[in-house]
Amino acid sequence: MDQSLSEVGLQNYYQLLADNGLISQSQASQPPQIPTSPSIPDYPRCPICSHLLITCHGCSNVTCDNSHCKGADLVSFVSSCHSCFSTLATAKMCSQLDCFSRVHLTGGVICPDCVSPTDGHILCLCRDNWICGACATQNKILDRCGRCPKCQNYFCFFGCKYIGVCADCCKVTLCNDCMEEELSDREESSRANNSAFLVATCEGCQSRICIDCFDERESRCESCNSIYCKDCTDYDECPGCGEFMRV
Repeated sequence: MDQSLSEVGLQNYYQLLADNGLISQSQASQPPQIPTSPSIPDYPRCPICSHLLITCHGCSNVTCDNSHCKGADLVSFVSSCHSCFSTLATAKMCSQLDCFSRVHLTGGVICPDCVSPTDGHILCLCRDNWICGACATQNKILDRCGRCPKCQNYFCFFGCKYIGVCADCCKVTLCNDCMEEELSDREESSRANNSAFLVATCEGCQSRICIDCFDERESRCESCNSIYCKDCTDYDECPGCGEFMRV
């Protein structure tokens, strides 16, 4: 980490934890002092999980470095690439695998509120994945997100709570908002909108598999009846019993 925490940001983070019942009000009223260097032993850590606290490079917001911490859920940050900084709009690390900015790897973080909406970027509603404007506006296949077949809004492929995606073909379902507007017969509605109809769950990674891939690839092991996606089926063998599976 290369930017020191702000006292205001630290106080706000502690108060947010207290407001959500994650720490006591007495803890929130006495946040730790901020030393000059994060390398010293008493540098402020999250009162929930003891991981380091980090600050946004665009504002004073503070959150936990541990993505699994409940504190990090309250204030979401995304990794950024300092070598590509020109404005705050390019301060996040693009999720697209072939983006030129990924060669710089990671450095620092930024919150979604500090990203300009004018550069053509794509930010999933879940705020966990972002595609930079350069990748979003080029004529390329995006490997980290897809459009809802009905509303055409972009959503990410990684356990996004707003849309479903097939682990094998990356075809997406309708997003939650569009799904609510559909007819009661969800399978018929999905086919009419050219969206994925998810019928099975991989027992290895818990990702979902659409009906077309399930029927075409025979995702279910004939020996032990287990279901696995392509990524979890190594060398055509069932991860559960080792028998051959056609992939």
